[in-house]
Amino acid sequence: MNPYIIPAIMPESLDEIAAMAGPVVHHATTVQLDLMDGKYVPETTWPFVRGGEAELTHLLSEDESLPFWDDLDYEIDLMIERPEQDLDTWLHLGAARIVFHYASVKDWDGIRAIDAVTRNFTNIGCAVTVHDNLDDVCTLIEEGIFDFIQIMGIAHIGYQGEPFEERCLGIIATLKNQFPHILISVDGGVSLDTISKLYDAGVDRFVSGSGVYGGGIIEENIHDLVAEIA
Repeated sequence: MNPYIIPAIMPESLDEIAAMAGPVVHHATTVQLDLMDGKYVPETTWPFVRGGEAELTHLLSEDESLPFWDDLDYEIDLMIERPEQDLDTWLHLGAARIVFHYASVKDWDGIRAIDAVTRNFTNIGCAVTVHDNLDDVCTLIEEGIFDFIQIMGIAHIGYQGEPFEERCLGIIATLKNQFPHILISVDGGVSLDTISKLYDAGVDRFVSGSGVYGGGIIEENIHDLVAEIA
């Protein structure tokens, strides 16, 4: 299984998560779930769709688990308004990583206060776009509250298949220069045409939706992406 390529899913239900995670179980170690509330970004995904709240309740009560939880880690990308207001929910879904978008969080104190026991099981990341104030992001990184940074490789987030945003390479270079040891993921715009330049820029992990699921055979798509950086 490859730890570098992280297939991204914009799920409508737990059943869809299972259907899309199943084909990558033996080809990736982690799957990213893009949770969108229709407010921070225009699109809406699970659990903010009909029936999603009930499924979420079952997960939180441990009556149900995320599909293939014993074979895959999950990374939850919170493209929602004010995620810090419902930390108990997001931190108890069983995810190995949680991504908070810099522009969606209004009060970082709750995230600063996440206890060490929780952090032993769940890595905390910050997603940064080309529109964000990088100086402010760097100030937060200096506090040591993030385990990794997720750079958005597209200008308009919340959609798959968006064109690659070259300006993200400058953000990567800046962060690698100031914080050479921090892990950097790129989400969006990852393809056979871009993955090599991202790898050369210092990216550690590559989140891809359309590059994995956009056509052809899924496991071959993952293999082809890996081959570009091998």
